[in-house]
Amino acid sequence: MRALTQGLDERASWNRYLRLEGDNDDLRTVRRTIAWIRDEFAAAARREQKPGTARLLLLDPVRFSATSGLPSLTEFAESKGMADFSEEEQLEAYVQAFPDAGRWPGQSRAGLTSRRARVIERQLEALRWLQDLVAQDPRPDDAVSAWLNPSVASRLERASIPTLQSLVQRMNAVGARWWAPVPGVGALKAQRIQDWLASNQKVLGLRIGAHVGLPRRQLPPVMLDEVVSAGTAIRPYEKFVVPAAYDGSHGLFRAPLHECLLRASNDYEAVGAWLASKRRDEQAGPLSATQRAYRKEAERLHLWSVLEQKKALSSLSVADIAGFRLFLSEPPTTWCGPRHNQRWSPMWRPLEGPLAPAAVRHACLILGGLFSFLVTQRYTIANPFVEN
Repeated sequence: MRALTQGLDERASWNRYLRLEGDNDDLRTVRRTIAWIRDEFAAAARREQKPGTARLLLLDPVRFSATSGLPSLTEFAESKGMADFSEEEQLEAYVQAFPDAGRWPGQSRAGLTSRRARVIERQLEALRWLQDLVAQDPRPDDAVSAWLNPSVASRLERASIPTLQSLVQRMNAVGARWWAPVPGVGALKAQRIQDWLASNQKVLGLRIGAHVGLPRRQLPPVMLDEVVSAGTAIRPYEKFVVPAAYDGSHGLFRAPLHECLLRASNDYEAVGAWLASKRRDEQAGPLSATQRAYRKEAERLHLWSVLEQKKALSSLSVADIAGFRLFLSEPPTTWCGPRHNQRWSPMWRPLEGPLAPAAVRHACLILGGLFSFLVTQRYTIANPFVEN
């Protein structure tokens, strides 16, 4: 509204500030939106018992220059090479160049300044007052319907994206084509939403990862690796940080250190040694389906042991394993997510849902193999899966 007040073209103003709402091809939509904003601001002024300010805000300064034959502020700035100057600086130069702009016939040039300039200044003062009164920055927990086009917002809500925070989380979790599963939101609308969120990143405190702006095939591994930081939370094995209290350095069932055949000082390193033993050669490369299955079961157990049971892996007993079997059959929803969420994604989860009895038995069979390896290598003294 400040841009329009100071003479910026309607279409240019739309592109700069309201592109999120769509293209400026339909000038009727542009002008209808501008009128709606003026009405809202005027209503706010009336609520504050400022009827004069309300009337002032409804004035269109453009009409004061429409009959004067003078250039618009945008045309003037471009002709003077001031396109990159601030709007205030452009306005100051405009008034100096056309001191009679907006003067009514019969007005004294010495007695009054340009009526247009006075209207502009008074409207800018009113907008500054209104900014403190009604304007506010977006917040992470705000509903998408509070900021986005109603039709777009309703589509996001139907796709289980109710807030700005959940919207950024979806973008970061899925990447460049985050919008594909949302009916009615295509690449163009998605880009407008991303642009708006990026412009409000500082006030929102929500960061859209660089990986969202690139197609998946163009993303270097290092960029994906930075999407989720390592931590003591539900993380893939390679990002899981085990607290010292549960790292197994002094596990309840650890074998004497001098007898251990592994170069592993804690449970995480011991699991890593077992996974490494399953590789058929020394060359680095993608894991086979079998190796991925071993890793999946090991990371599930390790995550559960530390996060749910508050125990080191090497401190698990037969009774604990019974609890783990039950956990696999009835996992909390926070541990579950669709299989297509990749390991780099914040939406990755170790389980899709409850495991069938046969799947539980298969998981325990693999984990029994893990502990047999640890016992054979004299890392632990017993295998808690033997009785299960």
